[in-house]
Amino acid sequence: MFDLHVKWSRATVLQAHTAQKSRNTFISKSISTSSYVVSALSLPPQLLFNLSDLLNTAMGCFQVKILRGIKTSNPTHILEAPPSPSFPPASPSPHPHLITQPTLSAPTKKPHPAMLVITALFAALHLISGTGALVARAESKPTLAVYYPGYHSNLLPPESIPWDLYTHLDYFVATTGSEPSDDLKIENEENLKAVVSGAKSHGVSVSLTVGGWTGSKYFSKLVADEESRKTFVQTILRAVKKYDFDGVDLDWEYPNVPGNDGNILSKDDSANYLKFLKTLRQVLGSKARISAAVAVHGFMGPDGKYLTDHKAYAEVLDFITIMAYDLYSPSSGELAGPNAPMFDTCNDPEVKFSVDQAIKTWTSTGFPAAQILLGLPAYGYKYTMPNSELTPTNFSGQSNLTSLFFSKFDKSAAPAPTESSTAGPTTCGGEEDGHTWLYKDLVACGMLSADGSQGLKGFTRHYDHCSRTPFLFDPSSKTFISYDDPRSLARKTKFAKSSGLAGVNVFDATGDTQERVLIKAIKSSL
Repeated sequence: MFDLHVKWSRATVLQAHTAQKSRNTFISKSISTSSYVVSALSLPPQLLFNLSDLLNTAMGCFQVKILRGIKTSNPTHILEAPPSPSFPPASPSPHPHLITQPTLSAPTKKPHPAMLVITALFAALHLISGTGALVARAESKPTLAVYYPGYHSNLLPPESIPWDLYTHLDYFVATTGSEPSDDLKIENEENLKAVVSGAKSHGVSVSLTVGGWTGSKYFSKLVADEESRKTFVQTILRAVKKYDFDGVDLDWEYPNVPGNDGNILSKDDSANYLKFLKTLRQVLGSKARISAAVAVHGFMGPDGKYLTDHKAYAEVLDFITIMAYDLYSPSSGELAGPNAPMFDTCNDPEVKFSVDQAIKTWTSTGFPAAQILLGLPAYGYKYTMPNSELTPTNFSGQSNLTSLFFSKFDKSAAPAPTESSTAGPTTCGGEEDGHTWLYKDLVACGMLSADGSQGLKGFTRHYDHCSRTPFLFDPSSKTFISYDDPRSLARKTKFAKSSGLAGVNVFDATGDTQERVLIKAIKSSL
């Protein structure tokens, strides 16, 4: 914790010394010394040094210097900090998530120096608080990111991507080999190049996603020891440089938790993952965007319990995307539930997961909300129910909280476990229909009205107040489809915003309609 002691004279000097304070940010004035004291929230030393550039800009002709003190009762024992690193150029910037030095015009009347210092300090602290320790990172606007599946480029060709609606794109997905030196496997290289080029020309940052449900088999092995970690980092660096990505998004599903069949596991996965991320940050540098897709319940520790402290991960990651979807699916469990419930009020006791729970889990274990993106689904799941009538369930114990979700479905009609992202396009009632339905296909196949307000072709649209999500049901075919629509996604986005999150990340870009009703609803709610 740092106290920032601000004094001004002919040369303004900003002095800092360590002191244990409460977690409240406050400012106090001493009339006799004309000084201000600001107590920062867990401000890392490296970020403290970055204040000098911002303050010098704001102070105009005043000289601002940051000094770091040691923990001592003698406030005169001060050590001078190393030179503050420069901010990247304001324009153009291939990394919009980094702070750029503002351009200021000279005021007609110079404000009092004290007010300039205070304004600059609070602006800087606002930008820096809650970010990783390596660089001061901030978004000039909320993040609206999307995953773009390269294997479904036929559903959304690069030239049709609505770049003006996104701030960031994760190109999904590159998979690893069994050895850390194996090049990442990327299908359709020409499509990848077109997407990266489009992102660059529209000022949208773009990262390469590595892993995925079917691509996480060897992660545990690749990060198991220092030599493997270093080699694997170089493998990622080669791909990032070769294709001119702004960063990398890691999608390990999951450290020390069974995912797809055949995945290698170790009780040390989460600890080794952190070591790997630290090495990755050192090699890629502070300007690269490093993010990770994570499960709703956090990382698993060596004792088989979820970690209660994720702060160290926040120090090396720019963002995490909480995958608050696939919480119920036909390939897991026995109940037909909401794909992405906002609340778990009516959930069965075995699956107490939701958007609300996920955000609370990550923030309560030390991961700053300002570095979290809420994952949103642009697809839904189809179930075949045993009966033509839905029976209300009540797991909450409260008579007024019932739901038409959470009934047993026909497992004999369920697909084998798979990844939502790899399901093929639907055929509007054909035999090849999978269990995953993109939102746009519900509309295109005439099962849902264009405005999403009502079901068609025998389907009735229902709204579940417990999970805050819609679903479709056709009694004649006993087909039940859980999905999200513009209204439910807008609600989730507003909830993320009110929770202080950095933004959202949609899986995936191909699920939206040609009119972009999903993304527009999300964007208007950020």
